[in-house]
Amino acid sequence: MIAVALSLVPAVAAIADQAGGRSLFNYASSAYAAYGKTITSGTVYGLMYGVAAFNLLLWLLVVALARTPRLIAAGAAVTAVLLTITAALALLLVTEYGVHPFPPLWGILALLPAAAGALAVAALARPPLPA
Repeated sequence: MIAVALSLVPAVAAIADQAGGRSLFNYASSAYAAYGKTITSGTVYGLMYGVAAFNLLLWLLVVALARTPRLIAAGAAVTAVLLTITAALALLLVTEYGVHPFPPLWGILALLPAAAGALAVAALARPPLPA
């Protein structure tokens, strides 16, 4: 459940940023402005909301499968960790026109559920305690 809650962090941060200083949009628009390109705030924030929604649904699926046999639950958790890491690395490493359109903080926020998920995988990989 911690990974589910942490999946919401990028969305909450994006909502706060969009309502306040709009630093994410300003960062991305300045990166593209150097190449004569314009972007909309909906594109930038929509991507962040999309990553958060993807992670949320993914981790809710893992929670739903947590009571299935251990191997299935562990497999789902490992898959969720890998997919979450992939989405976060895309935010951290993607470049367009030779610049990173997202500040590193946003990729790090997207990595948070993977960290909690890795702990869940470790717990699921351990043999059950004797009764």
